[in-house]
Amino acid sequence: FPTWEGLFWEKASGFEESMKYKKLTNAQRSGLNQIPNRRFTLWWSPTINRANVYVGFQVQLDLTGIFMHGKIPTLKISLIQIFRAHLWQKIHESVVMDLCQVLDQELDALEIETVQKETIHPRKSYKMNSSCADVLLFAAYRWPMSKPSLVAESKDVFDQKASNKYWIDVQLRWGDYDSHDIERYTRAKFMDYTTDNMSIYPSPT
Repeated sequence: FPTWEGLFWEKASGFEESMKYKKLTNAQRSGLNQIPNRRFTLWWSPTINRANVYVGFQVQLDLTGIFMHGKIPTLKISLIQIFRAHLWQKIHESVVMDLCQVLDQELDALEIETVQKETIHPRKSYKMNSSCADVLLFAAYRWPMSKPSLVAESKDVFDQKASNKYWIDVQLRWGDYDSHDIERYTRAKFMDYTTDNMSIYPSPT
């Protein structure tokens, strides 16, 4: 959105109000009436479009990693408009670039030799049934490794084989009211992707 006009509840922004008095076709005018409905649906979307409400099939929106649980046309249209022009893919790319820049600034502190941005398939950001590494780190020495654990766990045992490579796989996720435990989701995905035969990673960790 170029401006925040028309995105808020209050009519203070005057977006719809000011449009009312312009010369509009009937279709444009009826489109204006849809704006409050769209805004309402979008605002409540994490509660409406949620994983544990079983209505219909789970359908992935084209060119995004968003899953629709049941038919909600108003929300679907809004999300498709927001993520038009491959925005999902572009956000994924920019997050990976930012990550590489941050790691580049911390080479000494993290004992990294080089940060390598991997070449990925253009559809990687919304292909959810398999994955691959976005960033590959080469160690200055060797890093001790533990089994996958949650962030708050304090009793990590570094009993895995030490490695001179460490990869990072970035996945954008559209959460909802039922599925926002990102730590467990990440651990489950790590287990899935590292044991299937479609996902190929440069090293075990």
